[in-house]
Amino acid sequence: MTRYTPECANGTLFLVAEGDRFEVGAVDDIVDAVGGDVHSIEYDQKQQTQPWLETEDGVLEIDVREVVTTLPHTGELVSELREYDTETDRYGLPRRSVEFADRLVDILEQQGTQTSANGGQQ
Repeated sequence: MTRYTPECANGTLFLVAEGDRFEVGAVDDIVDAVGGDVHSIEYDQKQQTQPWLETEDGVLEIDVREVVTTLPHTGELVSELREYDTETDRYGLPRRSVEFADRLVDILEQQGTQTSANGGQQ
């Protein structure tokens, strides 16, 4: 499985694998699309018993800029992002950046509690 590692140049995020360098967009736009520099993940009481989770209130604050610039991604994600260009807007930001931010939030949220469609916790 090909893993793409993030690389930043002049404030632009690229995902890089052997022989491929894919432009995602401006890091600032991605951070804006996520909702800001900090993203909070809430853990339920059972998850809070995990020794690696060091939080007193069940909430872990993630530095979005750090995650955007350090978290590697799959080739599948890059293939999906290729469907979107950087010229069209969504919410006033480049569509590709917004799609990447949406998938990043999904990845982060899978680490904490999730609410199912019927309102129950998964």
